[in-house]
Amino acid sequence: MSEYMDAPQGQFDVSGPLHDVELKVKFDSAASAGDKLLFGNGRMQVKVQVLVSGVDESGHPVIVPSSVLETVELIHYNTGKTLQDGWSASAEQGQYTLEAPVSADSTDVADQESQIDVQPHVRTFWVSSAGVGTTQIAAQIVLNGTKIRTNANGLFGRQDSSITLKAQMPITYAIEQFRWMSVRRGNEEPGNRIWNYYLGLYPNGQQIKLVDWSSSHEKGDVEFVRGNKLYEWKTNHLQGVMVRPHKREISLSLPFDGNFIAFTLFQDAITSKMKSYSVRVNDRDGELSVVQALSEYSDLTPRKSADGKFNFSVFDQYGTEHKLAIRIDSKERSFTLERG
Repeated sequence: MSEYMDAPQGQFDVSGPLHDVELKVKFDSAASAGDKLLFGNGRMQVKVQVLVSGVDESGHPVIVPSSVLETVELIHYNTGKTLQDGWSASAEQGQYTLEAPVSADSTDVADQESQIDVQPHVRTFWVSSAGVGTTQIAAQIVLNGTKIRTNANGLFGRQDSSITLKAQMPITYAIEQFRWMSVRRGNEEPGNRIWNYYLGLYPNGQQIKLVDWSSSHEKGDVEFVRGNKLYEWKTNHLQGVMVRPHKREISLSLPFDGNFIAFTLFQDAITSKMKSYSVRVNDRDGELSVVQALSEYSDLTPRKSADGKFNFSVFDQYGTEHKLAIRIDSKERSFTLERG
């Protein structure tokens, strides 16, 4: 991926062939900071950019062709080797960067070659670490079969430009620092009750946004419990759904309009009638949604217990994983948050 900075002042003769390149390594093309922190969870990324300028034999600026730009790599400053030992660089921006998305270039190298002004090219990388430690990162490019490095080491390391990244241990939070609140949907049919459970993270009263979750189930919404003929007070049917973060509403159905007299004769009131609901979800920034749906009536499916525990993981805005669980109690009609 390449981006282009504003053109330098003045116009240049771009007819000469590329003879040499200059590299500068920065966190941002306009930034001056030389070091940053990240969590060593293998998911959090920091943007690292390499500014590439080319000159001809006379030292005049010239265009750097895409075939040369594509050889730019990040390396460890001390060893000159490509990133390793848990450190990695990607051309793709992931979900845990805390930076605005990088848009696609409006022009490519072929278009630039028709222009008179020469602009420094910017190669953007997204760096992460799967462990704890500090590294100094430089860059290298291949020109006419020769590797030019910015680590000032060795025959071809005549340039000196780098940044430093420190990967910290991901933070583990006590279960008490997670917020688990339920809110009644309202306007349900008689005998039906729908609750939105909201899961957030607020250590010391400050929010850390939760942005995603995973489980051993399928990748979509997970109906982690569906009990029927439960024979509990005002609860014969129970559903629990964990909703994907990008969803804004889900649909579910509950048995309704059963014969209330049946409660005096049987343990439950079976009905063939089902009511569909559209439930708003994920309407609190930085919190995840779980939906609980209850009915006094049973549907026509066989009896099925609802008690148990659902294990899952949530991921905060820094990409750190937190293992949690929901304890299901049909008698109390409760979902309780626990450590997974």
